[in-house]
Amino acid sequence: MNRVSISTLIIGGLVVCILLTYAFTYQVAFHEVAIKVRLGRADQDSVMRTPGLKFRLPWPVEAIQTYDIRLRTMDTPETEVKTFDGKNVIIGAYAIWQIENPLQFFKRVRTVAEAERQMRSRIGQVQAAVIGQSNLSDFVNLDAAQVDANFDRILTTMRDGVAPKLLEDYGVAVQEIGIRRISLPKETTQQVFASMTQERNKQATTYREEGKAEAAAIVARAAQEANQILSFAERKAEEIRSAGTQAATRIYARIQDEDREFFEWLRWLDALRAALSQQTTIFLDEKSPFFAPFVNPPVSYESAGQ
Repeated sequence: MNRVSISTLIIGGLVVCILLTYAFTYQVAFHEVAIKVRLGRADQDSVMRTPGLKFRLPWPVEAIQTYDIRLRTMDTPETEVKTFDGKNVIIGAYAIWQIENPLQFFKRVRTVAEAERQMRSRIGQVQAAVIGQSNLSDFVNLDAAQVDANFDRILTTMRDGVAPKLLEDYGVAVQEIGIRRISLPKETTQQVFASMTQERNKQATTYREEGKAEAAAIVARAAQEANQILSFAERKAEEIRSAGTQAATRIYARIQDEDREFFEWLRWLDALRAALSQQTTIFLDEKSPFFAPFVNPPVSYESAGQ
């Protein structure tokens, strides 16, 4: 009879220990949650959230199902959806989600692949309903701020429409829904370009009308200011004429009647001297009152000889 060596016994004992440890223990990582399924059934007490080494009964009495509870990203296929105003858009969305209720998740879907299949179906239905209540101008618009606000409203409506039922039915918490790509079919693109051209023309017309109104306002203000200046100048001229008339009246009052014509003649000479002080070409008009003293002098030659 062959004797078994001590080293063989030690190795065999280590193998048995490892197998027993594997059969009677399991480990939960910090980012995982485990469900201990006993004879195919699980309840709330079966959910293990605390990380570390745990004990269990060997399979098939107890089986361990672990799930990663970190955030996951899921893309939805690009689908063509009709908007409220009858235009078609191609939408590709994404969802950020995580397992919130592991027990419900285990009972309803079991696997991540099945959960994402159900989520794509639900998100697609809500997406078609929400986009169907929106116009194409909510996605394609010259006002970037308005487009951002529309996107926020649409995505919030989509998340609120799908998240509560997914959490209730599958234990899945949808943190965010976003649109990763939006495109337009060829015929819709042409309609968008035509609409943008029409909107640009409308804006150009508005700007032209505003410019005309502003120009009319400027012309009106300029005319009002010109009228004010003319009124001021006329009033000033009238004041000057009135002052001159008053001064002339006072001067005439001091001149004797027999010297008045001679005084006027001297004033005409002074005015002529001032006019001829520079090189000047003058065309004389005998009918002009300015040259009346030369045509009809106030004192005749015969009177001067006497």
